[in-house]
Amino acid sequence: MAPIRICIIGLAATSSAGYKTGEWGIQHLNSLKLSPHYQVVGICNSSLASSQKSIESHKLGPDVKAYGSLDEVVSDPGIDMVSIVVAIGKHYELLKPVLQQKKNVLVEFPIAPTLAEVEELATLARSAGVKTISGSQGRAHPVFRRMKDLIKSGAIGDVVFSTLNGHNSLIAAPMWPESQSILLNIDSGISRLHLVVGHILDTHLSILGDFKGIQSTFKIQNNKTKLVDHEGKTIREDFDITAPDTILLQGVLETGAVASMTMRTSKEPVDNTGFRWIISGIKGELELTSDPGIFHWGPPGLKLKLREFGGEAKEIDFNPSEPEHLSQVSYMGQNVARLYEAFATGEEDGYATLDDALKVHKALEEAKLHAVWA
Repeated sequence: MAPIRICIIGLAATSSAGYKTGEWGIQHLNSLKLSPHYQVVGICNSSLASSQKSIESHKLGPDVKAYGSLDEVVSDPGIDMVSIVVAIGKHYELLKPVLQQKKNVLVEFPIAPTLAEVEELATLARSAGVKTISGSQGRAHPVFRRMKDLIKSGAIGDVVFSTLNGHNSLIAAPMWPESQSILLNIDSGISRLHLVVGHILDTHLSILGDFKGIQSTFKIQNNKTKLVDHEGKTIREDFDITAPDTILLQGVLETGAVASMTMRTSKEPVDNTGFRWIISGIKGELELTSDPGIFHWGPPGLKLKLREFGGEAKEIDFNPSEPEHLSQVSYMGQNVARLYEAFATGEEDGYATLDDALKVHKALEEAKLHAVWA
């Protein structure tokens, strides 16, 4: 089968030692370059010059075309698919024309700043018959796919209860990078609630199904912070924080099971556990634990245990034999590579669509609108 010809919208020319805002497109590039299923044929940035600079910087060669506008991209019959990896404020205006021209597309998560925009885009994709991928990548990780398979197979029987407790260290005070101030604004569409909990919620829904309704409690430890630039110089002294750093969600699932999810923010967890997820059924229980880390990347130290009632708890292997090119991708981008792999090979359980993302956005909006603030 011929490789999928893909254009990346949003590719930084340089890569930092760690990660800086605006560089996530590099993880997509690295994943695609290593995959036998794709051919990167174009780069489109904010200008033709910027696109050319990124092509030259990453040594992509003469077969990769620089585009100066979205119109050029969506009208090019030589492009099968588009990846949108830019700031969330640009998602809607870029994604809509791509869907209208019926090109398959990956768009990073969260999808758009408002629920209304996400609903419109999901409806458009559905009516156009376009295949879509949401960048909510957690569900692509082998451990979560293994958990879903175990539950589907009846290993613990019908699910009765689930509780997922998480930790992160995104403390906003006494200072915070100005380039990431959007995370502290609950109305931005990419606040700590949307980015941190949204990714987790997508994985939760993919494994256990939808909530009938959600109850929520939010708290902010610090209402203000100082914004600084990349050198630590003060940009703004008193920035208002409106996004919660302590989040409790609970509700009844469509299956009738009861589920809760908590996220706390502190410098370090007392037991060095980043996440602990227990799913209890009528025949047994599953437990997933990890060290501190980023949930949707697959945090380090993952352990999955199964106990069938009346027996001993046993550790479950979740590391399948994966294609070699996936192991060559950096840890930070490995689940991105798995999304592309699942899409190319038709493994629909391995990636989320815009319709899946819409469910997450609806749940987050409900939690936001009806939250009890501590």
